[in-house]
Parts: sequence; C-alpha cells; structure tokens
Amino acid sequence: MSAYALKRLLLLVPVLLGVSLVVFGVMSLVPGDPALAILGPYATPERLAELRAELGLDRSWPVRYGIWLSGVLDGDLGRSVSLERPVLDVVLERLGPTLLLSGTALLLGTLLGLVAGMVAALRHNQPTDRLVTFGVLLGISIPSFWLGLLLILVFAVWLGWLPVSGMIQVWSDTGGLLTAADVAWHLVLPSLSLALVAGGVIGRLTRGAAIDVLASAPIRMARARGVPERRVLLVHALKSVLARMVPVIGLQAGFVIGGAVYIETIFQWPGLGRLLVEAIAARDLLLVQGGVLVLAAAYVMVNLAADLTQHALDRRTRAA
Repeated sequence: MSAYALKRLLLLVPVLLGVSLVVFGVMSLVPGDPALAILGPYATPERLAELRAELGLDRSWPVRYGIWLSGVLDGDLGRSVSLERPVLDVVLERLGPTLLLSGTALLLGTLLGLVAGMVAALRHNQPTDRLVTFGVLLGISIPSFWLGLLLILVFAVWLGWLPVSGMIQVWSDTGGLLTAADVAWHLVLPSLSLALVAGGVIGRLTRGAAIDVLASAPIRMARARGVPERRVLLVHALKSVLARMVPVIGLQAGFVIGGAVYIETIFQWPGLGRLLVEAIAARDLLLVQGGVLVLAAAYVMVNLAADLTQHALDRRTRAA
C-alpha cells in the first residue's frame, strides 16, 4: 500500500468520528419526546419512563453518545423500536437495493456526462455544442424528484412502457434471469431520475475540462507527430479529462446517495432511503441514526475511492 493510500485511510478515522457526532447530535436536537411519539398519547407514565430508560433519554447527551458510539464500534447499532429488530440487520437488508440504485444512476450519469461533455468540446462554438450545453443546463436545473414525477407521467402513465413502483413484480419473484430482468426493468425510471441530473453536472464540467485538454501542448504535439485522431481522443485526451473529473464524480456520488431518499419514496423502491423516511415518521431514533451513519460511511468510502483513482491517473497528485 502506497503512503498516499495509507494517509487517506488514516484520515477516515476522524472523518467518520465527526460524521457519527453530527448524526447523533442532529437526532438529539429533534424537538418533542421520542418515547411519547412512539407509544402515543395514551401511554402510561410508567411505560413512558421505561421506554425513555431503554432509549437512554434519561441520561446526559455525552453519556448517550458514548454508549451509542461504543456499540457502533462493536457492530451494534441498537434495536429498532418500531420494527423490534436489530438496526444493523434492517439496514443491511435495505442497503443492497440502495447501492444498486445509486450505483446504476452514478454509472449512467457518468457515461452520459462524459459523452455529452466530450461531444460539446469537440464541436466547440458550433450548433452541436450549443444544443448539448442547453440539454446539460436543463438537466442541472430540474430537481430529481420533479424529474422522477415527469418520467412517471410520460413513460408509465401515458405510454405504459415502464413500471412505476417497486423493485420486482410480486408474481415474478422466482429467481434467475427473469427476476434480474424484472429488477432491471423497474430500475430504469428511478435511476434515470438521478442520472440525468448528475450527468448534467458532469457534462457541464467535462466540457470545460475537455476544451482545456484539447488545446494543451501534449495534445497538439501528439497530433503533430501524426498520431491517429481516434487514439489522441480515446487515449491521451480522455485520460486527462478523466483525471480531472474523478473528484466531480465522487461528489456526485453524494448527490445520488442523498437523492435516493426521496426517489425511493416516489418509486416505492425498497431501499435504505425509503426506510429512513419511514423511521423518521415513526420517530425511531436508533434506526434513523444507524441508517444515516451507514449512508454517510458509504459516501466517505466512495470519495476515498475517487481520491485514490485520481492519484493513480494524475501525475501531478503523484508528484505532490
């Protein structure tokens, strides 16, 4: 392992510790009595006191945080009050669909953004450039939840081409290729809702980076040596553009993971984002804290991968 990778891994410790502190602190600031919200207005004082003690609400904030953090370090995120199950088990069950949705959306957004940005740069100040730039700006301007509703209206309601909710049809849960195809079919609309917005951001910045790279001295020298244009674009230019865009893609991973919360709710996708909405409505603090912590840790790990990838592609970071 290189010194740079080791340094980045060590920096994860204070980052994740800070994330846990923020998550716990924000949930502690939520107004109202969680025990009363869970049990309802007709709960007896004895039962309310028992649940407050069970949740640790009768202790000071630092003590509660220390107990929760020690449990997190032991792999114990607590027990969900609303579901009466260990939080870690519930979160891991829902994490897979969220990672599938977020990963697909990020991959589609990256491909669409890179292609759009490169095409616009190659046709700089031409009608194609203006058309692509308009489309990219349109994608950036539209909120993903509104775009999801628009896609539902067009492709599910009007045209009837794509399913509108869920991850699979109830009667098709038989395993094998049929179920995989059904999941992919249900994945189209929610992933596009996130991918088009993320792709707009990536495309906009890719265009600027590609224009700069194509005008750089190494590219001019490669063309002067008679290197085929296809090789100049796919090997020399694209590698330099990717090195600049990797951090942007990492940042868009955060948007995609965060956007999964309301996109999963709109499309009834059985992921962690939808679970968090249900947990917030039920005032299940431990479930919310565990779910947000896992999503934040996933985002931190994606950015770590982006930093390492940029370090491998960009000689300037290796020199530093």
